Amino acid sequence: MLRRLVSTARLCGVGIVLSSLMGGGVHAADLVTKAAPVPYAETDDFWTRPYLFGDLGRTQLKERGIELGLTLGNESVGNVTGGSKNTAANAGQLWFGAKLDMGKLAGIQGGTVGLTLVDRFGRNLNDQAGIPALQLTNEVFGRGNILRLTQLYYSQKLFDDRLELKGGRLPVGSDFFFGLCEFINLTFCGGQPGNIQGGYIYNWPVSQWAGVVHYKIAPEFTISVGVYDANPNYLTTSDPTVYFLPGVPHSTPASGVLVPVELVWAPKGPLNGTWRFGGWYDSASTIDGGLPGIVSTIPGIGGVPDQNLGSQRGRYGVYESILQRLTVDGAGAVGWYTFLNTTVADHRTSYQDYQIALGFRHTGTFSWRPQDEVGFAVGTTHVNSAAFGPNASGNEVPLEVWYGWQATGWMNLKFDAQYVINPGGRGYNGAGVKTDNAVVLGMRTEVHF
Repeated sequence: MLRRLVSTARLCGVGIVLSSLMGGGVHAADLVTKAAPVPYAETDDFWTRPYLFGDLGRTQLKERGIELGLTLGNESVGNVTGGSKNTAANAGQLWFGAKLDMGKLAGIQGGTVGLTLVDRFGRNLNDQAGIPALQLTNEVFGRGNILRLTQLYYSQKLFDDRLELKGGRLPVGSDFFFGLCEFINLTFCGGQPGNIQGGYIYNWPVSQWAGVVHYKIAPEFTISVGVYDANPNYLTTSDPTVYFLPGVPHSTPASGVLVPVELVWAPKGPLNGTWRFGGWYDSASTIDGGLPGIVSTIPGIGGVPDQNLGSQRGRYGVYESILQRLTVDGAGAVGWYTFLNTTVADHRTSYQDYQIALGFRHTGTFSWRPQDEVGFAVGTTHVNSAAFGPNASGNEVPLEVWYGWQATGWMNLKFDAQYVINPGGRGYNGAGVKTDNAVVLGMRTEVHF
């Protein structure tokens, strides 16, 4: 039964591509889910141009239907207090993106081919400093220091912007969940369900075979449904494309499918926003979230055997994500916006069973620095009392503040400070030693080539 479900997920992605190609004569515009990129203005000024190496003909390529991008993101962090020692760590990623407008290239109006490759590098500060935190204090680390195929998909828009069909290799967060990542602590970054359910919800840069449908039921309302192949082999750092082969050691069969459903309200006007309400169901037949009877995937934390919780079937959860502009101060992007994310996961199967994050950002903090920004966020991640008993559960509470300096048109620097209260959420680490609150200082660098 599970293999049939997995086959359905793959066929759904392939079927979307084929049906979209056959419907290529129907005009459709892009489904609006994110802010449009700022048009490139050619300039020879090294300090103000948007790309380090200049245009290099990319404007002409985009006019012909080929859009290319290469970006480096790097996070350097160090702990002043907390953990077993004071040290520093650096991690980052280089990602290449390409979009092909099939209307311009092949006459298939509303068709898009997307490709994203991500190469990660560096070390995890939590491990290096012995901070037993639930969430990474340098979020860009993770899923192996390797080159990954993060996106390879075909998307077709139909019926005057009302329907989008999308299929191929996709991370769940490309079409669902909260999409921004402007903070260094993982609590405030990217798809929140994947932050606390990373054992089976794979955030960027991991991709899966998937099929996704977006349907605009009204000008400001969109409903989305996806079917993703749930296969632990996508997490491997040796060959992320390996599937189950009978008799081959270390090869794991696909465990089922992940099905997210989401309703999006996107109010227009000066105070625009994106309000997401959704849930997910994973059809896996066994539990691997770190609860009793299962080996925990969190370093330094183990479980207590309990036969009553070791054979549950299926996993699910619900979430909301609100991204809302609060003020418009003058022209352009100057002003305040806020976000509020809440995720509640299945209590039977989740070691971390809920996470909440609230943040604010202001652009144009100083009149003479209209592109500089400040940000502040506070959040919490809860340890399920079913894992260790009511006296051993608790909350990890991070606070983070940063100043973003737009140093040049192509480079942004964020000077960052984090304060992590009760790292690990239990008050002590796996060895029974009390954990100290952690102060982490760092800098994020982003360069567009």
